[in-house]
Amino acid sequence: MINILFPFLTVAEPGAIGGGIFTIDQWIVDYFNNLGMWGNFLLMVISLLVGFILSGIIGFEREYHGHPAGLRTHILIGSGSTLITLISIYGFSSFGDAGRDPMRLAAQIVPGIGFLGAGTIIQTGTDIKGLTTATTIWFVMAVGLASGAGRYLLALITTLLALVVLVSFRKVEKFANRRAPKITLVVPSDAPILRDAHMIANRFGVNIRDAQSQLVVINGYSYIRVDLSCAFTSKKNISAFTDALKDTIKPLEFRISVDH
Repeated sequence: MINILFPFLTVAEPGAIGGGIFTIDQWIVDYFNNLGMWGNFLLMVISLLVGFILSGIIGFEREYHGHPAGLRTHILIGSGSTLITLISIYGFSSFGDAGRDPMRLAAQIVPGIGFLGAGTIIQTGTDIKGLTTATTIWFVMAVGLASGAGRYLLALITTLLALVVLVSFRKVEKFANRRAPKITLVVPSDAPILRDAHMIANRFGVNIRDAQSQLVVINGYSYIRVDLSCAFTSKKNISAFTDALKDTIKPLEFRISVDH
């Protein structure tokens, strides 16, 4: 019945790779391997190209939005992961060790990329940047592993899902953040505003999710403009928090935008 509906699928022997049924990816791998030495070489080239293209798609999205780890970084990580996986599978077959684990070398990529991704995370005060870029670096590593292992369809579908998350879900995040209060204050440059703001926020149960500051010049004097993004909470808590904030810090300018 399976052969009639899906002629490209064949039933494997018990214990064979593929869990009893070869997938489309396995069919592609077997087809090129059956062509001999040059078929095997073409299969490795295809794996490298798939890893290159799919990681480049994610890298282009990061590059387009101006993130530090962009197109080249993601392509190199994805292609490198693919290459290491290919070496792990094919590079040591001549030793003839039947008990060798072909993914032992490839498994070392995961902790290695974890350290690399951690380097893209930057914390400035309460603001943390680079989490999504670190995640995409880890993701293209996984895509490279899948490409090197010959799981092209799986790598393609996962890449498309990731692209949907990175592109389409931006609008979802903006919609979800519409109800989050955003407070803007302009204070003298020597005012300890972040410390005072967090102490007051803790007093009234307000969570400051993000804080960004920028130096501004007004009438020849230097001031700091601080933007506080708070988690959604009740109007009562926000009102008490902003009143205490104004009384304690006495800002030159104060604005609050919230859509309850």
